[in-house]
Amino acid sequence: MKDNREFFKSKNSWSEIKDRLLGCYLKLYFQKILMTHRPTYYVDCFAGQGKFEDGNPGSPLIALAVRDSCLKSTGNSNGKIELSFIELNHSTELLKNITNFDTPYNSTKVHHGRYEELIETLLQNKRGTNVFLYIDPYGIRALDYGVFKRINTYGFNSLEMLINFNSFGFFRDACRALDVTYENDEAFRDLNDIVEYAPTEINSSTQSIELLSQIAGGDYWKNIVERYKNKNISGYTAEKQLSNGYKAKLKKHFCYVLDMPIRLKPGQRPKYRMVHVSNHEDGCFHMAENMLRRKDELFTNIQQNRQPSLFDYDDTVTSSVENNIVTKDEIKKLMSAHIAHGETEVGYTNFIACFFNEHGLLCDIDILRSILIEYEDQGIIEIIRTPSKTQTGLPTKFWNEKKNQHITIRRRKS
Repeated sequence: MKDNREFFKSKNSWSEIKDRLLGCYLKLYFQKILMTHRPTYYVDCFAGQGKFEDGNPGSPLIALAVRDSCLKSTGNSNGKIELSFIELNHSTELLKNITNFDTPYNSTKVHHGRYEELIETLLQNKRGTNVFLYIDPYGIRALDYGVFKRINTYGFNSLEMLINFNSFGFFRDACRALDVTYENDEAFRDLNDIVEYAPTEINSSTQSIELLSQIAGGDYWKNIVERYKNKNISGYTAEKQLSNGYKAKLKKHFCYVLDMPIRLKPGQRPKYRMVHVSNHEDGCFHMAENMLRRKDELFTNIQQNRQPSLFDYDDTVTSSVENNIVTKDEIKKLMSAHIAHGETEVGYTNFIACFFNEHGLLCDIDILRSILIEYEDQGIIEIIRTPSKTQTGLPTKFWNEKKNQHITIRRRKS
């Protein structure tokens, strides 16, 4: 296990990916959430030092810069966006690094202590507020599923979470708890590169098994470990099943759950997943766009260096497609079923959000749009835009919904 005192010396590639995912989404999130005219409360639950010793910004400085930029660009300097940072080990350094961002109206607070001991207290008086939690722990111990379940009942105006779920770390500890050998499986290689905030210290005790079920939101993981033990599934398949089980548990209490699998190094399989949770279709739609754009950026940047991408974008496939190879025809089959079993009329944003929520990030949104156009030409659906005409009288062709623009997907009667 790595010494976390070394973690902030320089920013590694997978930290860069997480922070870019967060920063790009927060820009859109803050801009849209200001339009609700309700206060917003953002919490970085494992904030760290705020920036790395090599000068690169950490998640706190990224969030603060995005907040101030959004308030300035929208001309809404009095918009209420409160930021809180929870940090156990580096709160003194963090305070020094954020001093230039505090304003009288948009306060910034550092809370020294453990996320799991502070978060519910911080949220209990936020009824009617827009809440966003960035939960990026060093390890899995702090991810108590019961906390997520409880805070969803606190009466927020909206709630979104971006969670770093160390799925392979969880499965490794699950094997330890049930005395299952995994040491020679390449699927678990390089896990020590992930720093632990609070080591789980998993062994075969009853207490450890209870802790894992508390993290996972149930004991479904035991059957997955058993299948792995009996060599019915590989370590990689076991991790996928575990991640799908975790997302299924979250969907019992939240409407939309997406995940983005991340490699620690080029050429590796994914080692952890960034999981986005939301109760609103807009949050799911825009995070899906964000994740897919980050994939495109990383592919372009890394291909220039002739390295494979750190974002394994096809790994989220939940259909029966083998080897993560998804053809357009296979996506069309899923789209046909989605249309046939859905409502007769549905908004475009809702349609795309629900498709990705059910099937994962199988492809770029442009592919889904091209299939919708093809189905309209075949008379399977109608695509109804409001307004239907431009100011010059031409048919509108927009694909983005906003305050005065709406798109309805209407299923034609067969």
